[in-house]
Amino acid sequence: MCLFPSGNGMAQAAGKAPASNAPYDLTISQATRPFSRLGVDAHISIGGLGFDVATPLAGRFNLRTGADFFNVSEGFLEQGAQVQGTLHLLAGHASVDWFPFAGRFRLSPTVVFANNNRLNATVLVPGGSTITLNGTDYIASSTDPLHGSAAIAFRRVSPGFTLGFGNIVPRLKSHHFSVPVELGFFYAGQPNLAVAFTGTACDPTQPPAIGCESVNQDPDFQHNLAAFIARNNNNLSYASFFPIFSLGAGYAF
Repeated sequence: MCLFPSGNGMAQAAGKAPASNAPYDLTISQATRPFSRLGVDAHISIGGLGFDVATPLAGRFNLRTGADFFNVSEGFLEQGAQVQGTLHLLAGHASVDWFPFAGRFRLSPTVVFANNNRLNATVLVPGGSTITLNGTDYIASSTDPLHGSAAIAFRRVSPGFTLGFGNIVPRLKSHHFSVPVELGFFYAGQPNLAVAFTGTACDPTQPPAIGCESVNQDPDFQHNLAAFIARNNNNLSYASFFPIFSLGAGYAF
């Protein structure tokens, strides 16, 4: 009876490497070195159109950065005032993608930077039209109508977190295409509303000769405008968290 394998058997056992049947095995050394490969994607998201660029950092980690942008302008009437609003979205982001199960699923702490997301509006209140601020009515002067401007802005740098599927830099060199999906949020902070008016407003309970005054010199108008701004800033607190959702197509070089 032979209790020990022959020398050839031992050599074969020692030389045999376990086969991997995982096509996205993130332990493949040739594609896990930092900056050993580059992947790009184009996507559509809540923040508009965007792109990402990614490279491996280690076996289960990528470094990814990109930007999203969108712009739209619309005019409408509000209580007799002519409002022209513009929504401007433009922000960059950087993420570390972690693939905990060595597959397509990832978790990504994120930093949003150069955040230029904002909403701007101009307002014209024609002469004779009425606006209401803090429950008080004002009539725009026919000789010096009211002109206003408003803006909502966010903090420039914000932390965030996303989860997703798809790796735009697959670890197998023969794999090039991917369909990344991402879902999460970033904390944009309390939005800041700024409103200013110029022109002359009239008290509807007084004759025009004595009831009209420049809004810059009218303490009651300025008080009611400040109360309007404070109330709406409080209502905007829900916008402190900005959602992230994107779907794209990627290619790795």
